[in-house]
Amino acid sequence: MTSKTKRVGTSNSDDVEVGDKVQLGSGGHTEYAGEVDAQTADGDIIWVQGALGGRRLFHIPDGYELYLAAL
Repeated sequence: MTSKTKRVGTSNSDDVEVGDKVQLGSGGHTEYAGEVDAQTADGDIIWVQGALGGRRLFHIPDGYELYLAAL
C-alpha cells in the first residue's frame, strides 16, 4: 500500500477534500482510516467515514497527523 505522504495541518488543510481517502493518527501510528465525508471551511474539523460504516469527527489542531492515502 502506498500513500501520498502529504502531511496536512492547519496551515495547509486545503489539500484535503471531501471524498479523499485519509489516515489519521499521532506519533506515526494510524488510529483511523477512511474517506473524508465533510469538513469545515477552515479545515480544522473533518468527518471521516470508516470502512465499516462508522463516522467520526476529528479536530486536526488537537495534534492529529492527517495523510492522504490509497486505501
